[in-house]
Amino acid sequence: MITANGIYKSFGKNEVLKGVSLNVEKGEKIAIIGPSGSGKSTLLRCLNLLEEVDYGEVWLEGGLLTQVDPYLHPEIIERSRTYRTLAEQLKTEGADEATLHDEIVAKIKRDDLLKRFEGKEYHAAIKQLYRENIVNINVARRSMGMVFQQFNLFHNMNVLGNMIYAPVKLKIFDKTTAIEKAKRLLERIGLPDKINDYPGSLSGGQKQRIAIARSLMMNPKIMLFDEPTSALDPEMVGEVLLLMKELADEGMTMVIVTHEMGFAREVATRVMFMDGGKIVEQGAPQKIFETPENDRLKDFLSKVL
Repeated sequence: MITANGIYKSFGKNEVLKGVSLNVEKGEKIAIIGPSGSGKSTLLRCLNLLEEVDYGEVWLEGGLLTQVDPYLHPEIIERSRTYRTLAEQLKTEGADEATLHDEIVAKIKRDDLLKRFEGKEYHAAIKQLYRENIVNINVARRSMGMVFQQFNLFHNMNVLGNMIYAPVKLKIFDKTTAIEKAKRLLERIGLPDKINDYPGSLSGGQKQRIAIARSLMMNPKIMLFDEPTSALDPEMVGEVLLLMKELADEGMTMVIVTHEMGFAREVATRVMFMDGGKIVEQGAPQKIFETPENDRLKDFLSKVL
């Protein structure tokens, strides 16, 4: 459903993501765990381009969301001036032609040799791949619900206004239909009486449940959760996790950055452990929590379990 290939992201000199790749299949529930600063939230934000990637590509249901990264496409690299120059050089040095292509591509990737001016053939190949696969990110985001740590509700709108604003603005529903859908979702999350309340009068747990319901207004195919319980008081965490578990049980595809190890263990179909901007171990919850292989993961679990 959604694929990230070789994602790199830096903020100034701080390299936060270092070549992260993941593939999320329909119906999967992926929990991403790891210490603070490991790149978890940045990775999630790169999936729907709230952060632009430096290198790498993100694909949603076969559509490209980012620019083309030539380093992921050897067939494009070989059309560059740099490739041709290196090929001529290595041939004169007697290089083995059977392995020549792979050696050149590997060197160009390793040393980041591609420049802005690589010739018409190279740029034509990039443009063709881009034109054939690119999708409008604003349209794609309708398929990806995003739930943040700090709720991100509009404080100048009541609950109903928060829920219907995007689908009406984007002409997904007319206002009457959107209101009816909002009422049904508020019934579902147990907050029908809050429809006219403003965010300032709600508890943290209520705000987060409404933020989830707001995302569901767009009929998303995948939900992204960025530490949805981290800003909540302990007694409010359960009501949000219960709603998320209900979504999981209904088959919603989910990627969840979380510190709730019990929830990850119970709900996730796959757990990824990130450290230092990389995914260092992943697998079924039972494997990750009971028989971890990576020493850093073992140390992390010993402190949080």
